[in-house]
Amino acid sequence: MLFPYAPQPPPNDLAGMKRNLPFLLELAKANEVSVLAYGTAAEEQIFRSAYGHLLGDIRFVDTKRPRLLNGLERVWLLGTGRSAFRQLYRPAMQAALDAMTRERRYDVIHTCVQFFGYFRFPAGVAVTSDTHEVKYLLLQRTAQTVKNPLQKLEYSLGARFGRQEEMALCRKFDALVATTDADLEVFRRDLPTQRIEVISNGAGTSFLEDLGVEPEPCSMVFTGYFRHLPNSQGLLWFLDEVFPLIQAQSPQAKVYVVGKSPTKELLARAGEKIVVTGFVEDVRPYMARGQVFIIPLLAGGGIRGKALEAMAMRRPIVSTTVGVEGIRLRAGESALFGDTPAEFAQAVLRLFGDAELRTRLVRAAFATVNEHYVWAAKGRELDRLLRSVVAERAKSAAGN
Repeated sequence: MLFPYAPQPPPNDLAGMKRNLPFLLELAKANEVSVLAYGTAAEEQIFRSAYGHLLGDIRFVDTKRPRLLNGLERVWLLGTGRSAFRQLYRPAMQAALDAMTRERRYDVIHTCVQFFGYFRFPAGVAVTSDTHEVKYLLLQRTAQTVKNPLQKLEYSLGARFGRQEEMALCRKFDALVATTDADLEVFRRDLPTQRIEVISNGAGTSFLEDLGVEPEPCSMVFTGYFRHLPNSQGLLWFLDEVFPLIQAQSPQAKVYVVGKSPTKELLARAGEKIVVTGFVEDVRPYMARGQVFIIPLLAGGGIRGKALEAMAMRRPIVSTTVGVEGIRLRAGESALFGDTPAEFAQAVLRLFGDAELRTRLVRAAFATVNEHYVWAAKGRELDRLLRSVVAERAKSAAGN
């Protein structure tokens, strides 16, 4: 398995790692899995200590450099009509990949993101990729919602130049994994003959545990990694346009903003009623404390793991439509929705005042997560896909 950033055990399994790491651990139950990842020596040591006994070869490639250089390279790529997706490629990672595949024969190479398509893979070995999301579409949506003109230009160009490159990279794989049916439909427009299967996220078993914490009345919680623009952008929209409407009818209302790397704009809004925690070792106590779990995202792609976690923890959800896209939640049955400030605020206030509704929503959402979003089942789905691809590759080689 190839990782675009260092896989780390909880609580540092942030962002896409909440999908990548469970898949790795599930695959390792029935296969010998080696890992090649970007990451520092310190991150490698932490990973080895946690999971080394479960895995085969483990190699990390440290290519970190100042963010300023990455930013300048991104501007240069966009300025010359190319996608910044190609920043994932580094010669040192290619050299490590070449060395591993030269030293050992692998049945399949599974990459955690489609942008590993920039790399050269050995002939005769099946190569598959997860996608997490349709990246150019995420950039396109983000461009439509950001207000900063420079950011709008950057994301617009990223989507424009990225679509063609992203689809060309996807064609290189024997099979793709999409996270939602909606993503599958988007991929199908450009990849009508590509083998693509949908395997959604799951909810970690630790989130299914009842912590015995009573929710704080009129409180809301959002969890996320705030260097991911849709998270910080959505929270600012909520704090500036939705929260004042809630406070007007519920002055005691309080919101907990939980997660790593809160932006300066979010920190500037912190106060008695807006608690910005920064990184925490365990998000579950905060989620348990919230009477309502909010997902006020204006842009996004793939499937949001935070929604599955809230469903598993039996916390009623208020979300924008985009916030739970691809998840089997039904309006009024297992979650409430609001795409305007007024709609979102009224949905939250409705839950504050209706215990019976809260109970009904969480019961339905919890049943849904248990039926459709368990990591063990998702791991078996991925295992079957990889074995099928390997078998097809072997059959094709034998026929030739």
